[in-house]
Formats: sequence, C-alpha cells, structure tokens
Amino acid sequence: MTKASTASSVDDVKVEPRVSEVCKSCADVAPMTPRRKVLAGVTLLLMAWGLAACGGSGTRSAQSCPAIPPPAPSSLGSIVDGLVANEMAAQGLVGMSVAIAKNGTILYSQGYGYADLSTCQPVQPATIFQIGSVTKQFTAAAVLQLQNAGKLNIDDTVVSYLGSYAFDSRITLRMLLNQTSGLQDFHTFPDASSWINGVPEATVLSQIAAASLLFTPGSAYSYSNSNYFVLGSVIETVSGMSYSDYMAANIFQPVGLSSTTYARPAVSASPYNSSHGPGQISDPSYNFASGAMWSNVEDLATWDAELRNGKVIPVPLFTVMVTPANAPNFPQGGASSYAMGWVKGTVVGHPFVWHNGETLSYTAFNSVFLDDGFSVSLLTNVAVTEDVPFFNVADQIIQGICTTSATAGSC
Repeated sequence: MTKASTASSVDDVKVEPRVSEVCKSCADVAPMTPRRKVLAGVTLLLMAWGLAACGGSGTRSAQSCPAIPPPAPSSLGSIVDGLVANEMAAQGLVGMSVAIAKNGTILYSQGYGYADLSTCQPVQPATIFQIGSVTKQFTAAAVLQLQNAGKLNIDDTVVSYLGSYAFDSRITLRMLLNQTSGLQDFHTFPDASSWINGVPEATVLSQIAAASLLFTPGSAYSYSNSNYFVLGSVIETVSGMSYSDYMAANIFQPVGLSSTTYARPAVSASPYNSSHGPGQISDPSYNFASGAMWSNVEDLATWDAELRNGKVIPVPLFTVMVTPANAPNFPQGGASSYAMGWVKGTVVGHPFVWHNGETLSYTAFNSVFLDDGFSVSLLTNVAVTEDVPFFNVADQIIQGICTTSATAGSC
C-alpha cells in the first residue's frame, strides 16, 4: 500500500512502489497541489473508451462491444467522470468504479467500462473487485476488536500467541500493526512464486519467522505483507475461528457489508491486464489477511463511516488505529506516517487517512476525512502500473470536488 507523512497537507505522502500483489515499501513523492479541472470532451472520452475497452488479445473485438453511454450530468459527475476517463485511457483500464460519500451516504457513485469483456457486462457501483492491501485495515480492526474484548493485548509478543514458530521474542502485535517489526516481506522469498496457487499457512509462517530481520524490532518502519499475514494467524489462534469465519461473523455481517468477502464471490469483475488480456487471481491463502479480500465501492463507503463512528471498534481504539507510530522509514529515514492499516496525512485542510491495494489483476484505493467523514473509494480490474497506484487520480478527485465552489460543500 502507500504511506503518507504527517505534514500540513498530504503534501508529504509516502507511497510504495508497485509490486505484484500488494504494496511493499515507501518513497517520498512531490508535494501535491490542486490538480487541473476536468478536461474537455468528457462525453467523447467516455464513449471512446467504451469502444476501446472491448479490444485486446483474447477478448471480444471492439466492434462486438457497444459504446457505453456517458453518465447523466451532475455536479459531482462533471468533476469525477473526466478524471476517471483520463485515468482509464492512460492506464489501459478495462473497468472501474467510484464512490464519493459522506458518513456512509453516497453522494455520487458510478461504474465505468466493463466488468467482463467476454459478455460486455458493464461495471456498476455494486460490482465487486479484489481490494488487495485495503484488506489490512479490516485485519487491523479485527485485532483491535479482540483487544477490546480482552482476548489479546497488542503490546504482547507474537510468540505468546504463536509459540510454535521461531519469531523474535521482541516483536509485538503493535509492531506488526504499525509495520515496525523488521520482518521481511514474504512476497520477496524465493518460494513465493510457487505459493500463488495455494500454500499452507504454516509454510509461510515458518519462513517468515526464520528469515533474518531487516532491523531491530520497533526501531524503524518498513512495509511488509508478512506483518499482516501473521496477524491473521493471531486472529485465528485467539478467536478459535478461521480468519474468514471471524471476519464474516464479527466484521462484515454486523457492519452490513453484504458484498465484502474473503474468498472470491460467485459474481465479480473479471481480471485483466493493461492489454485487456486475461489476468490472474492468486489463491486466497497466498495473500491471506494481508490482501485477499473482495468488496465494492458501496461497501467501502459504509465501512469508512461505521469504522469512524465507532460501530466496529470504540472511537478511542479507532484513534489508536489511525495514529502513526512515527518510526523512521527504513532505510531512507524520515518519519513514517503509517498507522494500523491506514496512512495518515492532511488534504485540502482535512485530516485524512487512506490505503491502496494492488494484486495481480486489481487495484484499489480507499480514503476518508477524519473530521467529517467525506470518503473516496476507487476499484478497477487491472493492476495499475504507475508508481503511485491510484493515489494521483484520487487526489485529483478530492481536490476537484473540495476546491470547486459548486461542490465544495460535499467535503
């Protein structure tokens, strides 16, 4: 995913370079300034993309897929639609969905392009995509939920819960949550490529525990999917349930996330690459609690509101969740803005948390203003190949809405 620095604007955002599956490390990006407004020709862009999306090897021809009519005119749509059209054209995206909400109430949602090129099924706001490392905020919430129930303590050591594995005795659950444990990312292990089609949990845990640490636990920050993979196993040990069952019973169902699942649902957006050829989906055991979940933008809007409003965990624990450890980035230095499944910063004067996700064939972005609950969620069925996955277009949407007089009240 991505990480931001606690500057006076999301001007100092630290974003992971793209990796196959989910984010990994962080690097500074230049300060963000208000982006250009919507480019002219939104209708032409959208209709042209609707034709082009059906092309590509192994898919239906462009001629066999109808052009997708532009969305009905609206004040928010006049900002969002053109920015999305440009991003889709620039990145070769097949389908995309967007939700703009406030406190869980949808202000604008729209699907663009296709969920399935073989049938030319358009994307709808309800279309389900894999969300990659946005999964981490769900995992972090589950751990804090178990803390609230008195079933664990995030300052306990990992070995106190997973004693059969050789984890360094200094690593705590809090360090896993804040990505300050020093554990190497299992995606970089020599065997990782063979795990994509399925791997026993114990195999990955054993290799994570055995790998040398990047630094002394707690002394620095380095994004590692290993941290949240291990947290998934802790959830299972403490709850006596599978990770999937725990999330369904204690997170998805109580919050009303009817389209959010651990395993791929029966109906979802098909995976593609940027050439519009078939994409790949890894077995859920590979990313596990670090990035296997599926959802849609409507559920993410609900999730942002209910988490912020104390329905998932008490508000004081949510404050803990969105407070960065402020450990120095490894190895480049500078304070990390990674909290627990969220990156914290400020944008257009609002305190702001966010996280992105990338898997083999999907990209996700989820964000919310901490002060008033304004949220932006984006999903697509292509792995975006830019250095700042989805952050730039999300920033453009936020800047466009919040600095335009006709729509600024939404923020």
